[in-house]
Amino acid sequence: MVRRRGIYEVNVIGKPLVCLFCQDTKFRHREVYVKLTNHEPGVQKKKLTLQSFSCVACAHEMKFEEQKSDGLSTIEYVQVGE
Repeated sequence: MVRRRGIYEVNVIGKPLVCLFCQDTKFRHREVYVKLTNHEPGVQKKKLTLQSFSCVACAHEMKFEEQKSDGLSTIEYVQVGE
């Protein structure tokens, strides 16, 4: 798990991320790494990276898998505080 310092405003697929509970738009960010295990012999484990955002106001946590295509990401974040 990697935690980025700071407070961020986040866009997911071009739309601002808003907390479902308190409607705040500022989040703390961390990356969560998950190893997916397939129980079939000879199949390698896959690694899934989730972007986890925790609301600064109420601590509600949301996770998204980041998708990239043509060098563009589905998740954009801008640091707005420390």
